[in-house]
Amino acid sequence: MGRVVFWSCFASVFLSMFSATILANITLLPVVPDLVLLVVLYVSFMNNAVVGSTTGFISGILFDFLSAAPVGLNAFTKTVVGYITGKMSGMYNLDRVFIPFIMAVGATVLKMLTTGFLSFLFDETVVVFTPAASVFWLEVVFNGLCAPLVFSLLGLFPSLFLIKGNR
Repeated sequence: MGRVVFWSCFASVFLSMFSATILANITLLPVVPDLVLLVVLYVSFMNNAVVGSTTGFISGILFDFLSAAPVGLNAFTKTVVGYITGKMSGMYNLDRVFIPFIMAVGATVLKMLTTGFLSFLFDETVVVFTPAASVFWLEVVFNGLCAPLVFSLLGLFPSLFLIKGNR
C-alpha cells in the first residue's frame, strides 16, 4: 500500500505542477482540469477505499501547500472523493473512455458539493463553485475529457499504482 500511495502522491505533485505551469498559461483554456482529482479517482477505483482516502488526503494536503486554497480544503475534498470511489472499487468494469468520463463528472460534482458544505461551515474563506456558472461546467467537461487520458497514462504503470493482487 505504501508504494502505491507514494507513487500516486508523486504523480499528483507532478501533475499539479504541470497544471499550474503549462495548462494555466494556455490562453485557450478558460479552466484548468483538476488532474490531481483524476489521479485520486484512478488509484481509489483500482485499489480500495483505504488507499483512495489516504492518497486523497496526502495529495490534497500537498496541493493545498502548492495553491492559494485554505489548508485542508483540497485534502478534505480529495479524501471524500477517494473514499467514495474506493467503495465502488470492483463494482464496474473500467473501460477506456465511458466509465472514466462518467466517474470524473461525478467526482467533480462531488467536489462542488463538499466545497459548498465547507463554505457553509467556514463562510468567506472557501471559494464556492456555483452550479449555474459556466466555469463549473467547463471544469466538469474538461475533467471528463482528461479522465480517459490520465487513466490510460496511469494504466501503463500497474506496478506503481496497483496493490499486488488487484486486477
